[in-house]
Formats: sequence, structure tokens, C-alpha cells
Amino acid sequence: MTPHEHAQISYGQQWKDLISKKINILKNYVSYKPDCAGRYATIEQFGDLDLEEKTARFEEKAAVELPTSRVFLFPKSFERTVHFDEDDGWKLNRLGVPMPESAKRLMEAGQRTMEDITVDAILGTATIGNGADEAMTTEALPSGQIVAVDLEDGATNTNLTRAKILEAIRIFMDNDAWGQGTEENEALCMAVTPKALQSLWTDTAVTSSDFRSFAGSRPFDKGMIEEFLGVKFLVSSRFSRHLSGNIQSCPMWLKSKVTYGDWQKASTRVWNDPANGSDNIRFKFRAGAVREEAKGVVNVLADITK
Repeated sequence: MTPHEHAQISYGQQWKDLISKKINILKNYVSYKPDCAGRYATIEQFGDLDLEEKTARFEEKAAVELPTSRVFLFPKSFERTVHFDEDDGWKLNRLGVPMPESAKRLMEAGQRTMEDITVDAILGTATIGNGADEAMTTEALPSGQIVAVDLEDGATNTNLTRAKILEAIRIFMDNDAWGQGTEENEALCMAVTPKALQSLWTDTAVTSSDFRSFAGSRPFDKGMIEEFLGVKFLVSSRFSRHLSGNIQSCPMWLKSKVTYGDWQKASTRVWNDPANGSDNIRFKFRAGAVREEAKGVVNVLADITK
């Protein structure tokens, strides 16, 4: 053999991670239910009441029931186990078996999955009920809660535009869900992909200080459009899972009207298998999410090729 064939492969002494998405950016922009258990969890809701005018002395009006309903959360289970052979340690020499790095990657995968669960619930079919515990019906997002991809002229598709954002806000206000007279601590959020958000950079009303005041730096200073018209933008390439052809769904929602629930919080277990000497690390969690009310979500459609 040649000296080259005898040479030991030399590694550095530190693992470095490849680029990947590491956090769930929706975590702080939805409601959280930590106490879910059983086959499903419920959120109990009560509706609105109105008053009748009294028109005569000693007049008695008929009593009414407070309208109530519920929405159901269903759990999904996710897990992954990473396995290292007993010979991996000496083969890797000083580099070492990347157990801590694997745990880190598994937690990051969990964060991404939690984000997927949430946005799927925002745009998906909700399960609602009235009356008996097991009375369930499904509810898709109504057409009145969708901003058309050709909003501007009814014929030409456009990407995400200021007009579409304003139309979504108008729908919330028509539903008495946003604006004056609503909850002071409410937040209006929007999930967008980089390609959908890109078109807003050409709108001077979005980026210019002539139209807006900015806390800290301006969009061109940071390269990010974080908020506009009171809407918090949450940007992630993973939202492209709701891309149909060229049409991207960009949901806008009220923080209080989307709930993420934990059945089993994320946990990691590490063990050695005596039978084969392998080291193993397992990550798992069980959770679900739901759109609590259709009026709390508007789906804005954008043609990302425009």
C-alpha cells in the first residue's frame, strides 16, 4: 500500500451545522393551551346577545339562552430516533459522536413541525360543535374570508399588495373583529413567504418614511418589512406548503382566534442498547392546533410569479 492509503483521515474537533430553520416563528403569535388530554380537547365559546326596547309599563320580555358553541382540537404525534453504531466513536476519532448536535437538530425539527401544525390549522378545516359532547361538524374557511388573487380588477392576478392587505383588514372590521371597540391587547398577524412579501418592496407607501414613522431602523436598513398597517408580518419559506400552482395562501389572523395545544410537551430520551452497543436519542411530542372562529382568519391569495 502507499503511504496515502495508511494515512488516517483527519477531522476538525468541532461539528458545524448546515443552514436550516431553527425556530417556530408563530409561537408567540397564537394562543396556547397547555392542559390538553384525551382523544380531543375543546374550547368552550359563548356568543353574542342583543337587547330589546321596553315599550310599556310592567312589560315582561321573554328570557333567552346564552348561545354557546365549542371547537375541537385533535392531537397529532411526532417522533424521530437517531441511532449511532458502537463503532462510530472510534471511527470519528477526536471529532466524537454528535449526540448533542443530534439533540439540537431534533429540537429544531420539532419547532418547524409545530409551525407547520399551526399554519395548517389556520387555513384548514375546523371541527366545531353545538349541544351534545360528541356533536361535531366541520367548517372550512368561508369564501367571504378570502381575498381574491385578482382583487384589483377581477381579471388580473397579482402578488401580495397593499390593496389586498387593506381588504383583509376591512373584512376583520366588518366582522367587528378589529379596530375601535375591540380588545386592546389583540394582535393582527400575517404569515407570508419571501416571494409573496417581495412585491411590497416596490410600494413606497410601505418602505418610505414619507408615509410611515419607524421605531429603530427603516425596512431598507434591516432588509425586513416587519409590520405595516398594524399587521405583524411573519416570514417563512415553510409557508409554501400552502402553495397551489402559482397561488400562495397568506393567512391573516387574530392572535386570540388561533390556539396551539400541548398533549405531551417535547421531550428527548437518550439510551444505550446493550444488545448491540448502539447509542440512541429519541425526540417526540404530541400537539394540535385549531382556528377557533372563521371570522378570526382571512386568507389573502397572492400570485408569486407577479
